[in-house]
Amino acid sequence: MIRNKPYPSIILSSLALALPLGATHAATSLDRVNVTANRMAQSIDETLAAVTVITHEDILHSQAKDLTQLLDGSQGLTISSNGGLGKATGIRLRGTDSKQVLILIDGVRVGSATLGLTAIQDIPLAQVERIEIVRGPRSQLYGADAMGGVIQIFTKKGASGGQINAEAEYGSHNTRRVALGVNGSQGNLDYGIDLADLETDGFTALKNNNPDKDGYQNRSISGHLGYRFENGLKLSFSALQAKGENEYDSAWGASNLYDTDFLQRAVNGKLEYSPTEAWDMSFILGESRDETTNFVNSGFSSFFNTKRSQIAWQNDVALSEESILTVGVDFLRDQVEGTSAYSVNQRDNKALFVQYQTAFGENDLVIGLRHDDNEAFGSANTGNIAWGRALTETIRLVASYGTGFRAPTFNDLYYVDPWGSSGNPNLTPEESESVELSLRGKPAWGEWNVNLFRTDIDGLIEWVEISPFVYQPQNVSQARIDGLEAGVSTELAGWQVSGSLTLLDPRNRATDKLLTDRNERAVRVDIDRAFGNTELGATWKARSHSYSNTTNTLRTDGFGVVDLRVAHHLTRDWTLRGQVRNLFDRDYETIRTYNTGGRELFVSVQYQPK
Repeated sequence: MIRNKPYPSIILSSLALALPLGATHAATSLDRVNVTANRMAQSIDETLAAVTVITHEDILHSQAKDLTQLLDGSQGLTISSNGGLGKATGIRLRGTDSKQVLILIDGVRVGSATLGLTAIQDIPLAQVERIEIVRGPRSQLYGADAMGGVIQIFTKKGASGGQINAEAEYGSHNTRRVALGVNGSQGNLDYGIDLADLETDGFTALKNNNPDKDGYQNRSISGHLGYRFENGLKLSFSALQAKGENEYDSAWGASNLYDTDFLQRAVNGKLEYSPTEAWDMSFILGESRDETTNFVNSGFSSFFNTKRSQIAWQNDVALSEESILTVGVDFLRDQVEGTSAYSVNQRDNKALFVQYQTAFGENDLVIGLRHDDNEAFGSANTGNIAWGRALTETIRLVASYGTGFRAPTFNDLYYVDPWGSSGNPNLTPEESESVELSLRGKPAWGEWNVNLFRTDIDGLIEWVEISPFVYQPQNVSQARIDGLEAGVSTELAGWQVSGSLTLLDPRNRATDKLLTDRNERAVRVDIDRAFGNTELGATWKARSHSYSNTTNTLRTDGFGVVDLRVAHHLTRDWTLRGQVRNLFDRDYETIRTYNTGGRELFVSVQYQPK
């Protein structure tokens, strides 16, 4: 709850170093803080939105190789992959599509403006400090593409004092990974730089296709520099770049060799200042790049580049100890170029947003409104209202309603191919309405939550065959997604146990068929325990079947897999880790006809001074 909160200028110094602009309201533990839900730092216990926070310790314990492995099975979230490391990835958050989920890196919008997708498989986990997942619409704060929610990735920042960390790993498919970082702070200065290299020979991605191994290489660097002046003003700069090569299979040419050179980059500069004790102001300049160059049989085929330039100015004003008013403006410019001819290759979006948070008695209330003006498709208005009430000291009831929209991509609007298919400049944004009711408990033995939700989506954009083999996108469909989420975490006989369950009914309202690649049931259970200097853990993930086409005739079977992990602290600073993925060597698919890696073994050693 918001009550008894200090004014915004009273900030924990560690929080200010760890979180991005606008994150200025202190909480007692960084593990219990989220920034994304309300564009300011708040305790998870105060936030009315459904939020999952994955900390740096969680990342280390998971021994995940990439974001796909780390995020899959989190509450309300499933990830699908067209093969192994580095292959195209699909995100399903509360049953919404990848294009309906907004991805941020340190507050900067990333992804391709032509496809409308973010290549999370190329965002290196070695550069990540923490991740926040907000489930449910956030368009009232972030605008387009936040219909299903927001996933924000925070890169590593300066630690107290100075710290060097290094890691090396080897495993199945000749997978090699090395990482080295230096992060620290001195007085009012914080700094950091991290380097990583990931390479794998991979395995053949597509069944009944070219049987060659589809490898992957990702070389990345991230950096951070920040300084807080004596008057409280802070300037900071952060950057992340990942560059590499991905080999893949395509059904369009079973015997061909396909590969892509890629670049992912997110850069931002920030200024934060508190003109008064009751007023926090933040200003950010950001830019992201998504660039791909494609080859077939070693010959150039195509390229597609996106540049997204962003400006945000946000003001958080404490009207009282119980109330906070947020007012801000956003500017986004998308620019694209490629081998395909786009009749328009640039568009601007300007937005104004307002949010009011207050508490009275045992109640909390949040109201948010946003107006977006986009030169490609006009204006869009979105809003959200959420109410929470403490039923007891440990149980809270939350009800919310929110709207959202997804902007048509440049491909949707302006794409032209040599065979006659083309975009449709008359498209309108997809629009959504969501309602949610949740109960959350924090008893002495752990935490639990149950969330019921419904999302209705109108004007779904689909590429329709208008003549033989000629397609054009149209606003043709409506969808309804009903769902239930449940999560629990506790300690049993010395074991830390956490579990999540997601039940969905995601349907096209016109045909009553299930939406493509959606699982009606998904569950994940993690157990971990320390025995002296040794830590043991296991993860079980399972999904029901799904369909890869709109008529529900092409079925992808359900599956369940078990992963085991062990870590042994050799000394205070050195740790040896090992992992077995897919312990029982299940042959399964997350996307129909695409292979998974079978049973895999990985071993790593890490140096991280305590």
